[in-house]
Amino acid sequence: MNDFEKRNAGFSGLAGLFNQEPTPPDPFGLSSLFDALKQDSVRTRSSWNDRFSHWETAESTTETKAIERARDMVHSALRENKWLANEGVVFGPQGSFTNRTNVRNEADIDLRVQHPSLRIECDANVNFQAAYQAGTYFDTGRSFAEIAQYMRTEISRDLKACFGKGAVDDTGKKAIRVDGVDGSRGEVDVVPCFTLHHIRASAGFVPFNTVQGVAILSTDGNWTMNYPDQHIANGRLKRTTTGHQFKRIVRIVKRLQTDMEEYGVLEERVPSFLIECLVYLVKDHHFVYNEDRYDRVKRILGRISEILSQGGFLSPHLLLEINGVKPLFGGGQAWTLEKAQRFVNSALRHLGNR
Repeated sequence: MNDFEKRNAGFSGLAGLFNQEPTPPDPFGLSSLFDALKQDSVRTRSSWNDRFSHWETAESTTETKAIERARDMVHSALRENKWLANEGVVFGPQGSFTNRTNVRNEADIDLRVQHPSLRIECDANVNFQAAYQAGTYFDTGRSFAEIAQYMRTEISRDLKACFGKGAVDDTGKKAIRVDGVDGSRGEVDVVPCFTLHHIRASAGFVPFNTVQGVAILSTDGNWTMNYPDQHIANGRLKRTTTGHQFKRIVRIVKRLQTDMEEYGVLEERVPSFLIECLVYLVKDHHFVYNEDRYDRVKRILGRISEILSQGGFLSPHLLLEINGVKPLFGGGQAWTLEKAQRFVNSALRHLGNR
């Protein structure tokens, strides 16, 4: 097996600005930000604060119970699968419900079904062969595609047996979706995946250090690398260090996007994951001023706009997802820096000046 085949086979181991003609570029995006601050608002300050007070809350107790019921039913359906058990597959939660950034009436849950076979990724300055040997990795003789297809088949069969064929959609490239039932259970996205070892060069005595994550192989052959455990831990810490404001602001901005859409002022929707990461970029002290919700939301969105402008002009690779490992912008992401900037500046215009 050559090096390329090794990298794509299953592994196990013992051990991711001014109006002139022509108009020059606006690297900091300040003109859009200034224009946004001059706009009038569709609501009064009092009305915005009332909305934000409602939008910042998580799902209701009834929704929580429905989501948890669905999660438990999926666990029960897959727990007895002998092939999954023999392979050493483990189950883990991820997504906005687990991160507690979900909003009312839009809550579902993501569950990963994680196979222990290792996908090995190295930073550009790491010699793959040396890291492979140092980690005592070895080839299992099975390709990821083979294992992934078997996982999807086993998971889909058991879920259909439990929930009915009509309630299970296994045509997605990444997730297998179990539909919710109003008043009974929430929606569940089941994500088959592998264990990720992201290897970095170390400045210490040990030449390499390994960050563990999750590698998802889509049915079209593309890989997505995620770090859900780091995301959960960092989000919880941010919640504490911002006086419980971080996740409230995330929910508000998620709902604000829907509000913009209803008013017809949203150019293009952005993923809720991106919104969460953008709010996370703002330093803690911006969340804890003694003020009303309207000023807090405007200031945080304004600060995000500044960060994106400066980061995009200087070094966008320094802007990371909440996990602290993966660049927020760049290859493999379903969004761009420019798209994020347009969304934030549109949100500021929608809030206007009150």
